Amino acid sequence: MLHALRTVGELLGGPLLHDPVRADRVVALEFDATGHYTGAKPYPFNERDLPRYLFKKAKGSNPPTLTPSLVLNRGAIERSLKNARNAYRKLRALAPSLPDLELSNEALWPHMAQDIVQAIEGTRKRERVLLTVRVDGRWMGERDDFRRALLTKFHEEGQESLVQGQCAVCGEEKEVSGDISPFKFYTIDKPGYVVGGFDKALAYKAFPLCYDCRDLIQRGRQHVEANLTFAFAPRIRYLLIPDFIFGKEAVRQDVLDILTQDREQRQQRLHILSRREMRRITADEEDILDLLSQERDVMTFHFLFMTRQQGREAIDLYIQDVYPSRLRALFQAKDAVDRALRIPREDGSWRDYDFTYATLYRFFSKADPNKRDPDLLRHFYDLVDRTFRAAPVSTNYLIPFLMAQIRHDVVTPDRRDQGFYRFTLLDALASLMFILFTTQKEVPMSNQSPSTLEAYLESLPALDDDLKKGLFLLGALTERLLRVQYQERNSAPFWKALKSLKMNATDMQGLLPKVRNKLQEYDRFGRGEATLFQLASSYFAQTKMPWKMSVDELNFYFALGMGLFPQVAPYIYPQREEVEV
Repeated sequence: MLHALRTVGELLGGPLLHDPVRADRVVALEFDATGHYTGAKPYPFNERDLPRYLFKKAKGSNPPTLTPSLVLNRGAIERSLKNARNAYRKLRALAPSLPDLELSNEALWPHMAQDIVQAIEGTRKRERVLLTVRVDGRWMGERDDFRRALLTKFHEEGQESLVQGQCAVCGEEKEVSGDISPFKFYTIDKPGYVVGGFDKALAYKAFPLCYDCRDLIQRGRQHVEANLTFAFAPRIRYLLIPDFIFGKEAVRQDVLDILTQDREQRQQRLHILSRREMRRITADEEDILDLLSQERDVMTFHFLFMTRQQGREAIDLYIQDVYPSRLRALFQAKDAVDRALRIPREDGSWRDYDFTYATLYRFFSKADPNKRDPDLLRHFYDLVDRTFRAAPVSTNYLIPFLMAQIRHDVVTPDRRDQGFYRFTLLDALASLMFILFTTQKEVPMSNQSPSTLEAYLESLPALDDDLKKGLFLLGALTERLLRVQYQERNSAPFWKALKSLKMNATDMQGLLPKVRNKLQEYDRFGRGEATLFQLASSYFAQTKMPWKMSVDELNFYFALGMGLFPQVAPYIYPQREEVEV
């Protein structure tokens, strides 16, 4: 990953002196060539002027930046002036050609603060203001002495762990340090965490990094965070890091442009390249994985999921070396799921389902009111990792998570009565099918719809034995009864017989005749219902006794039949008889 980020930094033209920052406007403290203060002046903020503002975060927090460019604390302006003074003072110690600014004169700070207030007058309180300095009419980034001083400051970092050695990234023999990692999940201040513990002089043994690689990696990381960070699922984002394993020359220029241009340029490029609506497999509207999946296997991608809290960084999931061909396999699995789970429209036509990883995430969300595991998100990341690596997943492992959300929607009256559980059931089957297609079973390539109900059941990879098919059909027949009751009575008392979807094998075996009898009472046991009853009975008859399934599994396959009744209905009502599906 670090080598890949270093390569991105090189492709972008080498290291940058500044960090990305966003603001609504800029206020510059103006000084003449001798350092005399002449006033505060507002300027419009422009992201293209970041090299001129020379905003650079400090490793610590006092001051928060390495240069006198910082986000203004509008509630404590003099504190911002103090931080700017301290940052400038440290730079001037490294570059004597920089003039002694009156910024160091604390007696002038109330006057400067008043000038700043006037400069931002009329702005909303929530607007971010970048405070900086200009000397002799020039921004800091336009002065060579400022830039040289900042470069020197960069190389002051990690001096306590500085030795002559081999860099872990580029492999060259040069000055390396063990305390200049561009990522904050690496630390040397805890005994036993890395080689050396508290002894910084020994820390280089764990991660020797040269300053050139550090600067290039930082440049690559800045680009990835600003332009190649995408939403994977609600509240989950990832960094997409390209790795040009055969060099940039082996990659198509249009793909290279998409990966190295900023977001605005990339959108223009995508608009030109894409002649069809691009498919999404994540929650991001700007998902570019579909386009990247069309590339040859001359490059790979790293997916980095990180959590940032109070200045710390922790890796939640790191998936390395994902080839374009593997991305194609993921999209093929998505397409198979979308085709199999078509959704009926009100006009009688059908639309494809649209699976993304956000579909799977809803069953592992921390917001799930029925969660039973305190670390649901860890299980979600594990499943994501397995789908990318084609590592097998047991359905017995997955089904309890799916059932937790299904049961919640079934026992919640509003969600049940309004039919929300049907969408949950469809999402549950889509999630299971996608995981099976990406970790265990071959993806069906045929686009033809099954012509019979038996063929339709065979097309669903989750229904791989007679018992599962029988439970599925029993669920579909039960859903038919519930809809009949809603039509006749505006309520469905038969829900009580389903025991909040916690039925055991004995309950299931006695349910089939109960459903038939109830439909006969309503005079709704017609040819279609008889087809479901007879086929379910046939599958059950071919199943060995006793049924060897957990309660979760029994109710899951039963519930799937309830949720997919609209997909089953065309097979049992071929002439579109009057039935509310």
